[in-house]
Amino acid sequence: MSFPPADSGTRAANGASTTPAGRAPVPRPALALLAFMMALAPFGDTEYTPAMPAIAHALQADYGTVQLTMTFYLAGSAVSQLGYGPLADHYGRRPVMLAGTALLAAGFLLSLASFAIWPLLASRLVQGLGASASGVVADAAVRDAFPADSRQRIYAKLNAAFALAPSIGPVAGAWLVRVLGWRANFAVLAALAALLWYAAWRWLPETLPHPDHRAIRPDRLWRTWQRILGTPRFMLLSLLGGCAVGVVYTALIGAPDLVINMLGQGGGAIAIVAVSILAAFVAGAGLCVLLTPRMAPGLIIAGGLGFLLAGSLTLLAVALWLGARGSLAAFLLPIGACFCGVGLIVPVTTARAMAPFRRTAGNAASLLGFVRMGVAALGTVAMSVLHRGSVLDMPIVFLALTGAAAVAFAAYAARERRA
Repeated sequence: MSFPPADSGTRAANGASTTPAGRAPVPRPALALLAFMMALAPFGDTEYTPAMPAIAHALQADYGTVQLTMTFYLAGSAVSQLGYGPLADHYGRRPVMLAGTALLAAGFLLSLASFAIWPLLASRLVQGLGASASGVVADAAVRDAFPADSRQRIYAKLNAAFALAPSIGPVAGAWLVRVLGWRANFAVLAALAALLWYAAWRWLPETLPHPDHRAIRPDRLWRTWQRILGTPRFMLLSLLGGCAVGVVYTALIGAPDLVINMLGQGGGAIAIVAVSILAAFVAGAGLCVLLTPRMAPGLIIAGGLGFLLAGSLTLLAVALWLGARGSLAAFLLPIGACFCGVGLIVPVTTARAMAPFRRTAGNAASLLGFVRMGVAALGTVAMSVLHRGSVLDMPIVFLALTGAAAVAFAAYAARERRA
C-alpha cells in the first residue's frame, strides 16, 4: 500500500490534515493535549528533585546513590522507546499512549510505597518505562498530522511546555516536601498520571491512518532500525540533542545539592532556581520560534551551542574562583545561559532528525528518544560517580556534554556542506 506524501497535506475545514488525492483526513490532536503529554514526565523529574536531600535522610542513603534515581529513570525511558515506536506504528498511537501512561501511574504508586533506596530505584525504572510513551506518541503524532513547514514551530511550542513543566516542578515539589513530606511528591504525580490517562482516552485521536502490521516483525524491525541509524544526519542530530538534554538532567539532579548542601540556601531557593531556569528555557524556545522562518537551522543550532559553551565556561570559572562562597545569582546566570541554548537546540534537532521518515515516524521517534535519553543517562551517571559534594561537579559534566555536542555539530555541518 502506498502512502500519500505527508508534507503535501492541506488544512481541512475540520482542522485535520488531508491530501490532494482525497484520502481520509488525519485528525490533528489539540496542542494543549500534546503539551500535557510532553510535560508530565519532565514535571515528574523535577517535582521530586527538591525532595532528594530528604529522601537521602529518610532512607539512610548517600546523596550520590539518590542521584541514581534519575539514571534508572532515564535508562528505562531510553530502552522502552525502542519498543514504543514499533508498537505505535503497528497498533496505532492511541493504545500505546494509554498503556504507557498506565505504567507510569503504577511507577509513581510504587515510589510512594518505597521503604528503602533500592525499591525506590526500581520504581523509577518502572516510571521511565512508562513515561517515554507520551514523548514518542507526541513526536509521531506531530509528524503524522501536521505539514512539514509548520512542524519545527510546533516542536518549539511543545518544547516550551517541556521547559515550563520542569520549571514549575521544583516550586511545587519544594512546597510539598516542606508541608507534607517527600512521599506527597509521588502521590501528586500518580494523580496527574491518572488525569493524563483519562485525557488521552477521552480526547486523543488516532493519527496513524494506516497501521503497519509488519512493524513489530524482528526482521523488519532490524532493517528499519539499520536504515534510520545508518542515516548520518539522524545520528548526529540525535547525539547533539542528547547532549543538550543531558545538560538539563544533569542540572536537575545537581541543583538541589548545590543550592541546599553547598551554598547553604534554604528550600525556598529552589523556587528561585526554577523561575530562573523557566525564564531561560522559554526565552530560548521562544527565540527558536522567531528565528525558524528567518534563519537556517544550522545557524540556530550554532547559536544554541554558543550559549551552552559560554554558560559552561562561566559556570566553571565561578566554581573555581568563588567556590561555595559564591552567591546563588553567580551560579544561576551561567546555568540560565545553558538552558537558553538548550531551548534553541532541541526543537531544531528534533524537526531535522524526524523529517526524512514519513512512513516510519514511530520508529524514528523511538530511536531519537533512545539516543537522547541514553546520552542524558550517561551524564547523570557521571554526576553520581563524580559526586564529592563539590561545586565543580556540575561545571565539569556540563563542559563534557557541550564538547561532545560541538563535535557532533561540526560533523553535521561538514556533511551539510558536502551535500
